[in-house]
Amino acid sequence: MLNHRHCLVLLLGLASGAVAGADEKGVDAWIEQMAQAVHGLAYEGTFVYLHDNQLESMHITHSMENGEDQERLLSLNGAPREVIRNTDSVICILPDAKAVSVSRRANDRTFPAVLPMNMDELSAYYEFRLVGDGRMAGRPAKEIAVIPKDKYRYGYRIFVDTEHGLPLKTDTLNELGEPVTQLMFTTLRVDPSIRAHAHKKQDDYESYTWIQPEPAREIPITERMDWKFKQLPAGFKLKVRALRSGFSGDTDVEHFVFSDGLATLSVYIEKALEEGGLNEESHMGAVNAFGTQISGHQVTVVGEVPALTVRYVVNSIEYAAANGAGQ
Repeated sequence: MLNHRHCLVLLLGLASGAVAGADEKGVDAWIEQMAQAVHGLAYEGTFVYLHDNQLESMHITHSMENGEDQERLLSLNGAPREVIRNTDSVICILPDAKAVSVSRRANDRTFPAVLPMNMDELSAYYEFRLVGDGRMAGRPAKEIAVIPKDKYRYGYRIFVDTEHGLPLKTDTLNELGEPVTQLMFTTLRVDPSIRAHAHKKQDDYESYTWIQPEPAREIPITERMDWKFKQLPAGFKLKVRALRSGFSGDTDVEHFVFSDGLATLSVYIEKALEEGGLNEESHMGAVNAFGTQISGHQVTVVGEVPALTVRYVVNSIEYAAANGAGQ
């Protein structure tokens, strides 16, 4: 029987009839160009996001202004939403609710790429293949396959615009090679004159409710902690440790972020408010979550990883302080 990796290799690595020739640049060069293009170019277009049999349509405008990322997204269907992102912050405007949420930008990942990608760091856990030629949004593209080497992470299929290096379509794939989510441009324009900051001023939202959570307090990774993670998928390392205010305001939430350099998952731990609380699994698109109680604490693991991975991580967590074995 074929295992998950064999399925992905067959579906991704052999699906295209036009395999890249030896005279073309390699997959490393295409991925490097993609990473530079997503941040460095000024572009606008419409893309669709398919997940859980739901289709969302968004308009994106991106530019680099004074050396900083500026990005604006507008929903084209469903409830109206506007998201404005720059290097430091994310502003979400919800006209129906007359609310504005302001938060700190937490990472460097942005639509429409699977980023960041450090090829040297990731080669132990993923295989990268330049599959061949394709066409998306009326533009010629190169197809790249990202094949995981175990069952604890997703695979990806990326179509990169041959002219500008922008990812025109990104599929997140399960162990059978089936799309879990799909992001695809339907229109795209690249022009240095495009500006993303043309949005309303703060005064236009005076009547709105402004929501600005207290920023998390980062804790040094090396500092002693009361929790042990006994088994993690290969390559997942602790990248961020922080303390956040809980939703109830009565307790703080300890937040751990683990990553293999491509996939990321978060662990949230807080004092349980009642016995026998949340103990369930859920998902939305490629994001899976699992909650349980451990030693009087509510523990929730969330990440853009397979359901198997969040369960595996939950089962690895131990309250070390209970027996004085904190690290």
